[in-house]
Amino acid sequence: MLRSKLLLVLCGVLCFWQASDRAFAEEQPVDYRAIEDVVYGHKDGLALTLDILKPVENPKPIGLILVSSGSWHSRKSDVFEEEDRRRRTDHWTQGLLKGGYTLFVVRHGSSPRYSVPEMIPDMNRAVRYVRSVAKEHGVSADHLGITSGSSGGHLSLMAALTGDDGKPDSKDPVEQFSSRVQCVVAWFPPTDLINWGIPGGYKTIETIRPGLFKRMFGEIQNLEEQLKSISPIYFVQKDSPPLLLIHGDRDTTVPLQQSEILKNKYADLKLPVKLVVHPGGGHSSWPGIMENYPAVWGWFDQHLQK
Repeated sequence: MLRSKLLLVLCGVLCFWQASDRAFAEEQPVDYRAIEDVVYGHKDGLALTLDILKPVENPKPIGLILVSSGSWHSRKSDVFEEEDRRRRTDHWTQGLLKGGYTLFVVRHGSSPRYSVPEMIPDMNRAVRYVRSVAKEHGVSADHLGITSGSSGGHLSLMAALTGDDGKPDSKDPVEQFSSRVQCVVAWFPPTDLINWGIPGGYKTIETIRPGLFKRMFGEIQNLEEQLKSISPIYFVQKDSPPLLLIHGDRDTTVPLQQSEILKNKYADLKLPVKLVVHPGGGHSSWPGIMENYPAVWGWFDQHLQK
C-alpha cells in the first residue's frame, strides 16, 4: 500500500503549471504592461531571463518574484499555457496582477542540464537583480516577495531561506545587492526530501525510481546529505521571512505533510506562518483556486506594505 501510494506521488513528480483555472480564464483579464526576456544574469554563456508585468491600473509599490518552474524545468510555457501566452490569463499571473503587484517572472537554469543545487544560485541572482532595478519599476527594493508552486515553490523557499546581504566588494554591481526577500508564499511545495510523506521516505522513493535522484543531482555521493542540502526545512532560522503555505488535502504528487512539517518548524521558532489547506485540492490547480488569492494578497500586503 505504501509502495503504491509513493509510486502515485512520483508518477507526477513535481509537475507545475499544468492546468489553469478555466472558469477564471473566462473572466476579463487584468490589463498590464510587459517587458519580456530581460537578462538578469549569465550561466555558461547562456542568458538567464525574466519578464516584468505591471498592472495598468492602480499598481501597488510592491514587487513579487514569480518563479517559472515545473519539475525543476523552466520555460515560458511553465507559467503560461501555450494558448494563454499572449493574454496571460492563467490564474498564477492574473491572480497576482489582480492584487496590484508588479511581477518579475523568473526562469532558472533547467533540468536536466543543471542539477537542482545549481538552480538555487540562479534564484539568489534573480532577487539581487530585481532589487537593483526595483526603483525604476516603481516598487520598493526593501520589500520584495517571492512565490510559486511545486518545484517553483521549492525554489521560492530556498531563495527565501538562503538570502544574504550582498557582496559589497564584488566587481559585478548586481552582486552587491542583497538577495533577501521579505515574504514568501509557497503553493504545495516540497520541503523535506529526506522525510517524504513518512520519516526516511526517500529510501522508498530510491527503490521505486532509481534514476530520479541522479537526474536531480547528477553525481550521487552522499544522498541523504545531498537531499538535506536542497530541503528548505533545514534552512529555517530565527530571522526567516514570513511564510504562507497553500496546499490541497488530496495532493498525490507532493504530500500535504510537506507543508505541515514546515509550518511546524516555523511555529517552533515563533516565526510568522500560516497554512491554508484547500479541501479536495489536488496538485497544481483545483476548481475555484482563485478563492485562495485573497489570502495571498492579504499576506503580501500585511508583510510588504511597510
